[in-house]
Amino acid sequence: MKMLKTGLMAFFCLVLIICSTTPVFAGIEVTNIYPLTDNFSSDYHYPAWSPDGKQITYMNDQAIWIMDADGSNPHFIYDGMKWDGDPCFSADGKEIYFASESRKPRSSTYINLFKMNVDGSNITQLTDGADRRSPSISPDGSMLAYLSNIAGNYDIWVMDITNKSHRQLTFTSEDEGKPSWSPDGGEIIYSLKGNLWLTDVELDTSWQITHGTSNDVDPFFLPSGEKIVFISDRGGETNLWLIDTEDDERQLLTDDRKVEVSPAVGPYGKKIVFGAKANETFDFWMLEMENPEAKDEVSDINIEDTNVDVTENENVALTSENNQNMDEGSSGLLGKINNNLALFAGGLVLGIILFLVARLIFRKM
Repeated sequence: MKMLKTGLMAFFCLVLIICSTTPVFAGIEVTNIYPLTDNFSSDYHYPAWSPDGKQITYMNDQAIWIMDADGSNPHFIYDGMKWDGDPCFSADGKEIYFASESRKPRSSTYINLFKMNVDGSNITQLTDGADRRSPSISPDGSMLAYLSNIAGNYDIWVMDITNKSHRQLTFTSEDEGKPSWSPDGGEIIYSLKGNLWLTDVELDTSWQITHGTSNDVDPFFLPSGEKIVFISDRGGETNLWLIDTEDDERQLLTDDRKVEVSPAVGPYGKKIVFGAKANETFDFWMLEMENPEAKDEVSDINIEDTNVDVTENENVALTSENNQNMDEGSSGLLGKINNNLALFAGGLVLGIILFLVARLIFRKM
C-alpha cells in the first residue's frame, strides 16, 4: 500500500509539472462578423489594407477602388476600361500596385503590373510581355512578389523595386496561388494543388504546410507571424480557418454557407476583411476578433516611449525603424512575457487542483 501511495504521488506530481509548463494554444475569439458592403449589382474582389489600417483598396467591376476601413467613402481611383485588379498598397501607403490587362498590336491579351499614386495619378507600367499578376509588396517595400506564367504555368517571382531585376522562386509544373509575405519578409506563403506552401526567399527552398484532400487556398499571415488565416472547404463548406505554424493547431473562424474568398488581415491583427458570396455577387465582410498576439495601433502608442524627436506644432512621422523598435519592444517582448505568464498561471491552477485531489485520495487510502 505504501508503494502504491508513493507511486500515485509521483504520478500526480509529474502531471502537475507538465500542466504548469506545457503551453496552451492561444485561440482567437471571433467577436463580430458583419457585411462591409451591400451592393447586389457589383462584385467586390481582392481587398488589401493600407499600412495604417485606415483604408482598403479593392477591385470592383474590373476597376480599382478604395474606401475607408469601415466601408464608408468608396470611390474608384483607376478604370482603364478593361480588366484592372489585384491591388495592394506600397509599404509606405503612398502608392498602389495592381495588375491590368494589356494588348499589343497583332498579339493576344495579357496582364501586366503597374503602380500609381493612391489618388490614381502617375501611372507607371512595371512589366511587359507574359502574364504577371497578383502583386504583393514585401514588408520593407524592397521587393514585389507576383505570379507569372512566363515559364509555361503560374510560378512565383520577385522583382527588386530598386534595380527592377526579376527572379523566379518556384519551378513546379502546376499553377501556384497568390503569394503573401511573412511579417519578417523572409518567406512567402501560397497555395499549390490545394495545400499551403512556404518558400524561403533567400534560400529558394519550399516546404508544405497543410496536407490532405481539402482545398486550402488564399493564405495570409497574421502580424505575429505565428498563425496563418486561409480559405478551406474542409467540412464541405468554404470557410475561414486559422493554422498555427508551430504546432499545426487549427481553428475554424467562420461557419456558414457563404462562398468565401481572399481574406486580408488588418495590419494590427484584429480584423480580417474577406469576400463572401451570399447571393449572386461577392460583397466584403469584416471579421473582428480578440487576438492575444495583436499589435497596438499607432494611435495607442505613447510617443514618449519612441525614439522620435517631438517639437511643438511639428508633424511627427513614425519611420519604419521606429515601428520596428516599438514592435519588438512593446508587442514583441511584453506580449511574449504576458502570454507566458498567462500560460504558466493557467497550468499552475490546474496543477494545484490535481494536487488537492491527490491528497484527498491518499487520505482515504
